[in-house]
Formats: sequence, structure tokens, C-alpha cells
Amino acid sequence: MSVAETLWKIDDWRAEGVRRFGEDHMKWRFVCPSCGHVQTPADYKAVNAPERAVAFSCIGRWTPGATGEIGQKGKGPCNYAGGGLFRLNPIRVVDGSATHEVFEFAAEVL
Repeated sequence: MSVAETLWKIDDWRAEGVRRFGEDHMKWRFVCPSCGHVQTPADYKAVNAPERAVAFSCIGRWTPGATGEIGQKGKGPCNYAGGGLFRLNPIRVVDGSATHEVFEFAAEVL
């Protein structure tokens, strides 16, 4: 499968997030496709990252001292940006006429 081949309608994607993690979207977990670091919207908020970065760019872009580099699995967070040259985000979410490329959900919280 090539990058960004998994397509979700926005309502289905949101329902999947609720099914996996509950109603509080700040606790939803996403995995960076570059380094594998798992992060939540609450994590982005804690480092004052812009809302548009959630599940689009790795949180390492806003984390002082982040040492992971693009493609270093397990060494994140890294400085990967979803809209850059290397478009690794594997999920496309369709919201009306707009399509957003995002990270995959992480494993469910039990």
C-alpha cells in the first residue's frame, strides 16, 4: 500500500476515534509515521503547538531537545512535517470538499 491510500469519511473517522479512545478527543492517540512516537491532542496543546499540527506533524517539531530524525523508528519524537517533501501520512480524511492527510490512530487504550 502506498502512503495516504486509506480513505475515511470524516464522520466515520470520528466514530472510530470515539470507539477506540472515548468521547474526549484530547485523549485520542496517533502514531507518527516517521518515528513511531505516539501522541495525543493534549500533548500538542501542552507544548503550544498549533491545532492544525495535531496528527499531521510530529510533536517533536515543538518539543525542545527532540532528538529523533525522520525515519528513525523508536527514537522520536522527531521533526517530521506532514506537508513537507516526504508525505508519509497514511490516512486521508474527507470532510466535504477538503481532504486531510493524517497519522494513523494508535492502538486502543484498554
